[in-house]
Amino acid sequence: MRNHIRIIDNSNVVKQNYFKVAWFRNEELKNQVSLLRWIWLCILEVMFGEELLENFVTTCPDNTSPEHKNGNNEYCMANMLNSHIPNGIFTNLFRRHLIELLYYKYYLQYLMIIPSSQDSVHVKGKTIDLTRSPFWFRKKLLYQVIAFRRVYILSAITLNLTVDVAVFIYSSDLAVTAMVAVSLEATRRLLKI
Repeated sequence: MRNHIRIIDNSNVVKQNYFKVAWFRNEELKNQVSLLRWIWLCILEVMFGEELLENFVTTCPDNTSPEHKNGNNEYCMANMLNSHIPNGIFTNLFRRHLIELLYYKYYLQYLMIIPSSQDSVHVKGKTIDLTRSPFWFRKKLLYQVIAFRRVYILSAITLNLTVDVAVFIYSSDLAVTAMVAVSLEATRRLLKI
């Protein structure tokens, strides 16, 4: 009989509460984004966040940025925010809002993307013009993609269960509750078109 070999890895584990990061504004954003606007961005993130992350993952690894000033390949090729949003019926319908989502959440909250130059971000009154501002995705944060996907999936499941329980309490009809649950999930999947 062979001896059992014990394998260990005592290196540090990155511990972060991704639910807190995803749903609560940092201090800087509290001054820039109202609570109602933040809630809307969170709803959009639950609906489209997985696709945005998937787009980062599929366009990043073999697409390093040769023009980055440090030359250390920490970043993927710079893309305009519009290019970070995959084409689709519903993503195109919500594109303007998804650009805000990328700017406020993925840039200012998560720090996953950064503008290629601060000089290219033009603020005029209540307008932030990013027309000439490509954004780099930070490769070293690719590990966070799975954690954020789990946040989105768990949030969608929680929302669905909450609505199902409320419908069942109100109607006491299991068939109606099942129909609402299927409708919510179908709507969530339909948004991926």
